[in-house]
Amino acid sequence: MKQVARWFGWAAGLILILGWWVEADTWEILAFQRSPVYRNTTGSFLLALILFQWGLSLGRAVFQRTGSRWGRWVDWHIRISLLLPWALVAHSIALGWGLLALLPLSLIAGSQFGTLLDGETSLRRFLAYHVGFSALTLALALVHLYSVVMYR
Repeated sequence: MKQVARWFGWAAGLILILGWWVEADTWEILAFQRSPVYRNTTGSFLLALILFQWGLSLGRAVFQRTGSRWGRWVDWHIRISLLLPWALVAHSIALGWGLLALLPLSLIAGSQFGTLLDGETSLRRFLAYHVGFSALTLALALVHLYSVVMYR
């Protein structure tokens, strides 16, 4: 499943970069993506997925302390990572500028490093990148939410 998540992340990243390059967000066929209702709905869904991922990750510490098995929760973490890149593309087909470019790229980077976590060696090597980009994604998502709510 991690291999599929890796390919989904690469595909979504390429779609976003190509969409930005050809200015797909201005195409009439994708005009629905400019609707505030659509953006708010897909953005809320995307933020919920990100928060769910963090909830699973933070829950890991609790479950490991209580002796519960983390393995079944990892499966959900990976399943959500399959959905995240496509929810991102559904929210906006193209990268923006500044924060709106950094946010989706950090989400995809965090996802890519997460797919590399397999075994003790790779865990030590890539976990810091996965957590760092994931934390950056959460922080940027909250800043984005704040700016959308305050300035719309």
